[in-house]
Amino acid sequence: MKRFIIPQVVVGLIAVFGVWWFSPTQVVKRRTQSLLSTLTLDGGSGKVGRQMAVYSLNALLAPRIELENPAIQEANGSFERPEMESAFSWLCEQAKQTRFEVDQFHSISIAGDKAQVHLTLTGLVELPTYRPADGKFDATFDWEKEQDGWRLARASWRQVK
Repeated sequence: MKRFIIPQVVVGLIAVFGVWWFSPTQVVKRRTQSLLSTLTLDGGSGKVGRQMAVYSLNALLAPRIELENPAIQEANGSFERPEMESAFSWLCEQAKQTRFEVDQFHSISIAGDKAQVHLTLTGLVELPTYRPADGKFDATFDWEKEQDGWRLARASWRQVK
């Protein structure tokens, strides 16, 4: 009887881990981290690697994305997915580097097929002549669940002073 306790405990731990790992909160958290990782372009990366990031971005975006940023007027409004891909492709060619890292998740709320993530992140976008983003930002990402998973529908951010 005692030999069966250890395998049962192991199976129970695996089941608990699986429930936690596939919970909507953890899935949305990983999607957010994946988005920021996709938007990060290392300084020495090649064109092919950067253009592959455009394909990765496609899997993260809803058909229409709302952006709100008080500092960069060109990055405000409602955009179709192809417009976002084109803008990111341009950024991949022009940027010396970009870097986006989560500092802290403040909250993740899920209501049915919609999720909202509030976080603080550190961001850097370095273009040849200026840095349109450099510092800490408070951000909110709204995700919508579609047939193939969670997709970004809205992003807003403002720089923390």
